[in-house]
Amino acid sequence: MRTRRIPAPAVIALLSTMAGVAIGTARVSTQGNLDARYRMYQAAVTAVQREYGDKVDPAQLVYGSIDGMLRTLDPHSSFLAPREYTRMREQQVGTYKGIGITIVPVDGAITVTKLFENSPAYRAGIRRNDVLARVGKEDTKDWTTQDVVDKVRGPKGTTVDISIRRPGVAQLIDLTVERDDIKITTVTASFLIAPGTGYVRLQDFSETTDDELGAAMTKLKAAGMERLVLDLRDNLGGPLDQAIAVSSRFLKRGQLVVYTRGRVRGADEDYHAAEAGSTDLPLIVLVNRNSASASEIVSGAMQDHDRGLVVGETTFGKALVQGVYRISDG
Repeated sequence: MRTRRIPAPAVIALLSTMAGVAIGTARVSTQGNLDARYRMYQAAVTAVQREYGDKVDPAQLVYGSIDGMLRTLDPHSSFLAPREYTRMREQQVGTYKGIGITIVPVDGAITVTKLFENSPAYRAGIRRNDVLARVGKEDTKDWTTQDVVDKVRGPKGTTVDISIRRPGVAQLIDLTVERDDIKITTVTASFLIAPGTGYVRLQDFSETTDDELGAAMTKLKAAGMERLVLDLRDNLGGPLDQAIAVSSRFLKRGQLVVYTRGRVRGADEDYHAAEAGSTDLPLIVLVNRNSASASEIVSGAMQDHDRGLVVGETTFGKALVQGVYRISDG
């Protein structure tokens, strides 16, 4: 029996073609399965809209389903609706347009717990523990904090009418407050707690944190600071680049701050201190169980390089870096 010999390049080409067919078939099969799941999801949404006892907002169904999908992955992956995404960006950027108060519901009353320094609310006479009884002509009873935020915030230069209830004052106090740019500071305190000992309270991380910390340290050094206590307790973190910049203020140039490893392309990165910091400044870092993410990067870098003493509780243990992926419609 005669056999026909196929040249090696032809064999390679044949195998490549066969492999291409197999891979292509797998891709078609995967896409087919995904298309089938999409059709199943679309049928479920249609059935809910058609059969549910009350009218349902389609956006609510889609938002809820995306959120539910991500919750099957891990505790940190999450879906942000447009309003939540806007609030997150305000926190990261460090500014928003409003009157400059922090509010929480206390026994059903929307109560002021904090005012930003020199904010429109402070200048108008609002104080801590005041209750926002009315916004405009609407009573705030049974309102959520988000309901109040939606009414109070607005373009710079516009005004909002507020009626406050103050302990010890019988009548409501009517105020008109002009909205302005509000700066959200992450360094909430910086002073000498003893001769030569500086204290900085870093409440959060935003895109302005490194600049704020630099200004605070300059002020404290001018006042005679010889050692520093950096308070990261209850700091839930923020942008990665700010954690690296803050760490770099206390490390030698080129020292490793943090590294990331992941499945997708570009996830494996090593981040080093870009420039030499105050390496001779004695340092204590305060942490607790709510110190997370960027706070753990800073405290961990100080511990890794034996740069300072970390004092407090075991931190949150997040150990991951998250990215924001825009989908559509905000």
